[in-house]
Amino acid sequence: MTEWMHKEGWTLVFNEEFEGPELDQTKFSPYGLSHWKTLEEAEATYQFRNSCIVLQLPDEHQRVSAIVTGMRDGLHRYGDDLGLNHHDRAFMNLVTKYGYFEVRAKVAKGSGLNSAWWMIGFENEKEQNAEIDIFEMLGKDTHLLNTTLHALRDTKLKYAHIPYRTDVDLSEDFHVYGFEWDESGMKFYLDHELYWEIDQSPDYPMVTLLQINDGDGGWIGELDRSIPYPKEFLVDYLRVYKREGMPMELIPLEGTEGNLARYALSGVGNDITWGDLYNAQSHICYINDGDPNTALISKPGEALPHYIYLDWMQPHIFDTITLTTRAGLNQGPTQWDIEVSLDGMNDWCKVGESGLVEWGNREDEAETFEVKLDQVQQAKSVRLVIRAFNGEKVTGAYLIQDIAVYLDSKR
Repeated sequence: MTEWMHKEGWTLVFNEEFEGPELDQTKFSPYGLSHWKTLEEAEATYQFRNSCIVLQLPDEHQRVSAIVTGMRDGLHRYGDDLGLNHHDRAFMNLVTKYGYFEVRAKVAKGSGLNSAWWMIGFENEKEQNAEIDIFEMLGKDTHLLNTTLHALRDTKLKYAHIPYRTDVDLSEDFHVYGFEWDESGMKFYLDHELYWEIDQSPDYPMVTLLQINDGDGGWIGELDRSIPYPKEFLVDYLRVYKREGMPMELIPLEGTEGNLARYALSGVGNDITWGDLYNAQSHICYINDGDPNTALISKPGEALPHYIYLDWMQPHIFDTITLTTRAGLNQGPTQWDIEVSLDGMNDWCKVGESGLVEWGNREDEAETFEVKLDQVQQAKSVRLVIRAFNGEKVTGAYLIQDIAVYLDSKR
């Protein structure tokens, strides 16, 4: 067992020691950014060796192996043309802000390889999507530790980067990498020595990824084909410490009062209209944000039915669901079913339907339609199955301004 950090005022709140023999999926998922690819393409290759997880590229066909502590549909869309491959149930194993995070790892050597420890915003608002690359270790130069803040849509931050040159080859042995983050800024450590400090700080929860990937050219370097497979990145542990007063709670907070949709994580089974990376026209988080001025916009030409999901971490009881749209005569959903799942993944059961909805407004006015249900008991997920909408069915789109879920007696 590697020695624990002893730092006055800090308490260990999360740790994964990677003892094996299986990946603890209450802490990490092996599917990386799963919704942008098929599950088969997204699944990491790894093994356990000497109390470490060994992330591997097994052959020339697998370009990335990544594990992650939290995920939701649409998280970290990294290309304008990228579309969702499928819906995955959201999970929040470690989704938190602030603390001292520490990894002990041995990085891969060889041009075209990248070993990375990074964090991304959980996007409970679409602007909360900054990326912190605590390290990206390019195998072409394993004396150079690259640490970067990518602001992306977060206008409160700006890009910052340090190429920190070390005296040692970081691929030859294990080293301890530390990341300290609070409301005043961020500090980065190598073997407990501070090498960079900045006064910028994302003020929202983030998820953690550990990853090896390769490429061929550009920043990552020409792929060195003489290096045998599997190519490996070894991680001994991830540990997270907090000072008193730092938030540990996940978002959204669990609750049983008022609009239960506000406590859910939203997702979709079919793609939506995103816009470009920095000026997203719609976003999944909009459908349960309680704001009728934000909208999810369907992707034109995507075959019906469409699936809109709300995932809770704990089961809920409800009997009323509302859908809000604008200019419903032009772009409102007109028919949808309501289905629930007790575990959030299987055995979807229809519990209600809208019937044919006749919206009253053609102008930009919001309208809400309510569906009453027999009381649903202890469901972890609800989904709306959109079967028809107003507008041209090939090039047109519908808008959902908001979805709300209530237990009527508690409204």
